[in-house]
Amino acid sequence: MNNIVIFPIIFFFLHTSPKLQVENSIWECCGFSNEAAKQYLQDDSLHTIYLIKQRWHTAIVFHTEEVDSIIIPEVKYFDGAELIDIGWGDEAFYQYPDFDWDLAYQALFYPTPSTLRIEGVYISMIEYFDLSEIVVELKINNEQLKILLKYISNTIWRNAETESEILSTQYLKRIYFFKAYGDYSLFNTCNTWLARGLKRAGFDIKDDIVLTEQLFNEAAIIGTVIKAEN
Repeated sequence: MNNIVIFPIIFFFLHTSPKLQVENSIWECCGFSNEAAKQYLQDDSLHTIYLIKQRWHTAIVFHTEEVDSIIIPEVKYFDGAELIDIGWGDEAFYQYPDFDWDLAYQALFYPTPSTLRIEGVYISMIEYFDLSEIVVELKINNEQLKILLKYISNTIWRNAETESEILSTQYLKRIYFFKAYGDYSLFNTCNTWLARGLKRAGFDIKDDIVLTEQLFNEAAIIGTVIKAEN
Protein backbone atom coordinates (compact mmCIF):
# COMPACT_ATOMS: atom_id res chain seq x y z
CA MET A 1 0.00 0.00 0.00
CA ASN A 2 2.84 2.37 0.84
CA ASN A 3 4.29 1.97 -2.65
CA ILE A 4 1.04 3.26 -4.18
CA VAL A 5 1.60 6.55 -2.39
CA ILE A 6 5.40 6.64 -2.61
CA PHE A 7 5.76 5.84 -6.33
CA PRO A 8 4.02 8.93 -7.79
CA ILE A 9 5.80 11.22 -5.33
CA ILE A 10 9.26 9.93 -6.18
CA PHE A 11 8.46 9.66 -9.90
CA PHE A 12 7.37 13.30 -9.95
CA PHE A 13 10.46 14.37 -8.02
CA LEU A 14 12.80 12.54 -10.40
CA HIS A 15 11.12 13.79 -13.58
CA THR A 16 10.59 17.53 -13.07
CA SER A 17 13.72 18.72 -14.83
CA PRO A 18 14.44 18.69 -18.58
CA LYS A 19 16.61 15.91 -19.97
CA LEU A 20 20.23 16.55 -20.80
CA GLN A 21 20.69 18.59 -23.94
CA VAL A 22 23.56 17.15 -25.97
CA GLU A 23 24.33 20.49 -27.59
CA ASN A 24 26.88 21.93 -25.20
CA SER A 25 28.82 25.18 -25.19
CA ILE A 26 32.21 25.14 -23.48
CA TRP A 27 33.22 28.14 -21.41
CA GLU A 28 36.51 29.91 -21.89
CA CYS A 29 39.46 28.21 -20.19
CA CYS A 30 38.22 24.62 -20.35
CA GLY A 31 34.89 25.20 -18.65
CA PHE A 32 36.17 27.25 -15.72
CA SER A 33 34.68 30.57 -14.67
CA ASN A 34 36.84 33.60 -15.50
CA GLU A 35 37.61 34.09 -11.80
CA ALA A 36 38.66 30.48 -11.39
CA ALA A 37 40.79 30.64 -14.53
CA LYS A 38 42.75 33.57 -13.15
CA GLN A 39 43.19 31.86 -9.79
CA TYR A 40 43.96 28.29 -10.82
CA LEU A 41 45.13 28.05 -14.42
CA GLN A 42 48.78 28.88 -13.95
CA ASP A 43 50.06 26.09 -16.19
CA ASP A 44 48.99 23.83 -19.01
CA SER A 45 48.85 20.65 -16.93
CA LEU A 46 45.22 19.61 -17.21
CA HIS A 47 43.62 16.38 -16.03
CA THR A 48 40.46 14.71 -17.26
CA ILE A 49 37.68 13.66 -14.90
CA TYR A 50 34.16 12.47 -15.62
CA LEU A 51 30.64 12.73 -14.25
CA ILE A 52 28.62 9.59 -14.87
CA LYS A 53 25.08 8.35 -14.35
CA GLN A 54 24.24 4.67 -13.97
CA ARG A 55 20.56 4.17 -13.12
CA TRP A 56 20.13 6.14 -9.84
CA HIS A 57 23.88 6.28 -9.19
CA THR A 58 25.71 9.51 -10.07
CA ALA A 59 29.42 9.83 -9.47
CA ILE A 60 32.67 11.55 -10.23
CA VAL A 61 35.28 9.33 -11.90
CA PHE A 62 39.06 9.71 -11.79
CA HIS A 63 41.92 7.88 -13.44
CA THR A 64 43.37 5.87 -10.55
CA GLU A 65 46.88 7.24 -10.88
CA GLU A 66 45.56 10.78 -10.35
CA VAL A 67 44.00 10.03 -6.97
CA ASP A 68 46.59 11.11 -4.40
CA SER A 69 46.79 8.39 -1.73
CA ILE A 70 47.99 10.94 0.81
CA ILE A 71 44.75 12.89 0.41
CA ILE A 72 42.49 9.83 -0.01
CA PRO A 73 44.31 6.87 1.58
CA GLU A 74 41.27 4.67 0.94
CA VAL A 75 42.43 4.32 -2.67
CA LYS A 76 44.78 1.62 -1.34
CA TYR A 77 41.87 -0.83 -1.48
CA PHE A 78 41.72 -0.60 -5.29
CA ASP A 79 45.14 -1.71 -6.44
CA GLY A 80 45.13 -2.40 -10.17
CA ALA A 81 41.92 -0.51 -10.90
CA GLU A 82 41.88 1.63 -14.03
CA LEU A 83 39.33 4.12 -12.70
CA ILE A 84 37.99 5.23 -9.33
CA ASP A 85 34.25 5.96 -9.16
CA ILE A 86 33.16 8.06 -6.15
CA GLY A 87 29.67 9.02 -5.03
CA TRP A 88 27.88 10.16 -1.87
CA GLY A 89 24.42 9.15 -0.76
CA ASP A 90 21.96 7.89 1.82
CA GLU A 91 23.60 5.29 4.06
CA ALA A 92 20.82 2.70 3.93
CA PHE A 93 19.57 3.16 0.37
CA TYR A 94 23.02 3.36 -1.20
CA GLN A 95 24.16 0.08 0.33
CA TYR A 96 21.00 -1.77 -0.65
CA PRO A 97 21.87 -3.91 -3.72
CA ASP A 98 18.65 -3.09 -5.57
CA PHE A 99 15.99 -0.36 -5.57
CA ASP A 100 13.80 -0.22 -2.46
CA TRP A 101 10.84 2.18 -2.42
CA ASP A 102 10.64 2.43 1.36
CA LEU A 103 14.34 3.26 1.67
CA ALA A 104 14.04 5.74 -1.21
CA TYR A 105 11.15 7.47 0.55
CA GLN A 106 13.09 7.66 3.82
CA ALA A 107 16.15 9.01 2.01
CA LEU A 108 14.22 11.77 0.26
CA PHE A 109 11.80 12.93 2.90
CA TYR A 110 13.78 12.53 6.14
CA PRO A 111 17.34 13.65 6.96
CA THR A 112 19.30 10.41 7.04
CA PRO A 113 22.94 9.40 7.70
CA SER A 114 25.18 9.27 4.65
CA THR A 115 27.92 7.15 3.16
CA LEU A 116 30.71 7.69 0.65
CA ARG A 117 30.80 4.99 -2.01
CA ILE A 118 34.13 4.26 -3.70
CA GLU A 119 34.37 1.75 -6.53
CA GLY A 120 37.45 0.41 -8.23
CA VAL A 121 36.81 -0.08 -11.95
CA TYR A 122 38.81 -2.97 -13.37
CA ILE A 123 37.47 -2.93 -16.92
CA SER A 124 38.49 -0.47 -19.62
CA MET A 125 37.18 3.07 -19.57
CA ILE A 126 35.23 2.47 -22.80
CA GLU A 127 33.59 -0.63 -21.35
CA TYR A 128 32.69 1.24 -18.17
CA PHE A 129 31.18 4.14 -20.06
CA ASP A 130 29.14 1.64 -22.08
CA LEU A 131 27.47 0.73 -18.77
CA SER A 132 26.60 4.38 -18.10
CA GLU A 133 23.62 6.29 -19.43
CA ILE A 134 25.34 9.68 -19.26
CA VAL A 135 29.04 10.64 -19.33
CA VAL A 136 30.37 14.19 -19.24
CA GLU A 137 34.09 14.96 -19.49
CA LEU A 138 35.61 17.83 -17.50
CA LYS A 139 39.10 19.32 -17.60
CA ILE A 140 40.83 20.43 -14.40
CA ASN A 141 44.32 21.54 -13.47
CA ASN A 142 46.57 20.35 -10.64
CA GLU A 143 45.25 22.74 -8.00
CA GLN A 144 41.64 21.99 -8.81
CA LEU A 145 42.32 18.27 -8.67
CA LYS A 146 43.71 18.70 -5.15
CA ILE A 147 40.69 20.76 -4.13
CA LEU A 148 38.29 18.09 -5.38
CA LEU A 149 40.21 15.26 -3.72
CA LYS A 150 40.32 17.16 -0.41
CA TYR A 151 36.60 17.87 -0.69
CA ILE A 152 35.98 14.14 -1.09
CA SER A 153 38.38 13.22 1.70
CA ASN A 154 36.74 15.70 4.06
CA THR A 155 33.41 14.00 3.42
CA ILE A 156 34.72 10.74 4.88
CA TRP A 157 34.20 10.40 8.63
CA ARG A 158 37.47 9.76 10.46
CA ASN A 159 38.29 9.01 14.09
CA ALA A 160 40.91 10.74 16.23
CA GLU A 161 43.61 8.67 14.51
CA THR A 162 42.25 9.84 11.10
CA GLU A 163 41.08 6.31 10.30
CA SER A 164 37.93 5.89 8.22
CA GLU A 165 35.17 3.42 9.04
CA ILE A 166 34.15 0.82 6.46
CA LEU A 167 30.39 0.22 6.62
CA SER A 168 30.30 -2.57 4.05
CA THR A 169 31.77 -3.90 0.82
CA GLN A 170 30.17 -5.32 -2.33
CA TYR A 171 31.10 -7.23 -5.48
CA LEU A 172 34.20 -8.96 -4.13
CA LYS A 173 35.37 -5.76 -2.43
CA ARG A 174 35.35 -3.75 -5.64
CA ILE A 175 32.98 -1.34 -3.90
CA TYR A 176 33.53 0.09 -0.41
CA PHE A 177 31.07 2.14 1.60
CA PHE A 178 32.55 4.47 4.18
CA LYS A 179 30.85 6.33 7.01
CA ALA A 180 30.47 9.94 5.90
CA TYR A 181 29.65 13.40 7.15
CA GLY A 182 26.39 15.13 6.25
CA ASP A 183 22.73 14.18 6.20
CA TYR A 184 21.06 13.09 2.98
CA SER A 185 17.64 14.59 2.20
CA LEU A 186 15.34 15.90 -0.51
CA PHE A 187 17.39 19.10 -0.87
CA ASN A 188 20.81 17.64 -0.14
CA THR A 189 21.27 14.78 -2.59
CA CYS A 190 24.18 13.05 -4.30
CA ASN A 191 23.80 15.62 -7.08
CA THR A 192 24.02 18.50 -4.60
CA TRP A 193 27.19 16.99 -3.17
CA LEU A 194 28.81 16.69 -6.60
CA ALA A 195 27.80 20.21 -7.64
CA ARG A 196 29.24 21.71 -4.45
CA GLY A 197 32.53 19.94 -5.03
CA LEU A 198 32.78 21.27 -8.57
CA LYS A 199 31.80 24.75 -7.39
CA ARG A 200 34.51 24.67 -4.73
CA ALA A 201 37.03 23.68 -7.39
CA GLY A 202 36.17 26.81 -9.37
CA PHE A 203 33.62 25.65 -11.91
CA ASP A 204 30.84 28.03 -12.85
CA ILE A 205 28.03 25.73 -11.72
CA LYS A 206 24.98 26.11 -9.49
CA ASP A 207 25.43 24.43 -6.13
CA ASP A 208 21.75 24.20 -5.13
CA ILE A 209 21.16 21.33 -7.55
CA VAL A 210 19.11 18.37 -6.32
CA LEU A 211 18.12 16.48 -9.50
CA THR A 212 20.29 14.36 -11.78
CA GLU A 213 19.00 16.20 -14.85
CA GLN A 214 19.94 19.54 -13.29
CA LEU A 215 23.47 18.34 -12.57
CA PHE A 216 24.14 17.02 -16.05
CA ASN A 217 22.57 19.98 -17.84
CA GLU A 218 24.92 22.21 -15.86
CA ALA A 219 27.85 19.89 -16.52
CA ALA A 220 27.12 19.95 -20.27
CA ILE A 221 27.74 23.70 -20.25
CA ILE A 222 31.13 23.49 -18.53
CA GLY A 223 32.31 20.23 -20.05
CA THR A 224 31.93 17.90 -23.00
CA VAL A 225 29.09 15.41 -23.30
CA ILE A 226 30.57 12.03 -24.19
CA LYS A 227 27.33 10.07 -23.92
CA ALA A 228 23.71 11.04 -23.30
CA GLU A 229 20.45 9.17 -22.83
CA ASN A 230 18.24 8.89 -25.92
